[in-house]
Amino acid sequence: MSTPTSAEVCERFRRMYLPAVSDALYELGLPEQVLPSSLRPLLPDQSFVGIAFTLEGAEIVPPVSWDEGKVRIASYLEVFSQLSADSVIVSKNTGSFVGHFGELTGNSAMRHGCVGVVLDGNLRDTFGLREIGLQVFYRDVNPRNGIGRWEMVSSGQPVTIGDVTVCTGDLVIAEFDGVLVVPQAHILTVLAKAEEIVGIEQLVRDDMREGVSPLEGLARHGHI
Repeated sequence: MSTPTSAEVCERFRRMYLPAVSDALYELGLPEQVLPSSLRPLLPDQSFVGIAFTLEGAEIVPPVSWDEGKVRIASYLEVFSQLSADSVIVSKNTGSFVGHFGELTGNSAMRHGCVGVVLDGNLRDTFGLREIGLQVFYRDVNPRNGIGRWEMVSSGQPVTIGDVTVCTGDLVIAEFDGVLVVPQAHILTVLAKAEEIVGIEQLVRDDMREGVSPLEGLARHGHI
């Protein structure tokens, strides 16, 4: 059997739900890399699955002029052309009190295939982002423009959010329950296990609806 493409892998994960993927990691003896629950969804009913594209930003101290700021933010603005289908921006920003992502860059991200954003930082333009339907899990909000006060310091390098290190190429699955990261090396193994769990849970679900006790369901199927 041929190895599935990245697009096929993402589509198969989208047919599942986050707890099943978390259980797959647990049953395989792999770390369940759940990002901090303080990251909250802009669109509570919307989920996404995609491949991480990491970047990190930092405060400019002291701030510089608008014109110099435009020069220093150029590398960040160029990053959006590097995004591809099924990408997820994972952005870390520490100690900076400006908006780190907004609706205008959101439009560019979507145009280049981005399906969602994980923002360990401040979101702005939330009304516009809701209008275009781009899901962002974010830490806080702030309307301040970053030009002259913030810049990207790296892209494509590992970033650590909470106690989880995310690398470009990892799989990110996010829904209201939280954000989970599957390391690139384990994506296919976790996919197969999660699909198995989803199938088993459907049998358990059918039993529960027939009045079978959860304990008996666990005994029958080995999962609950």
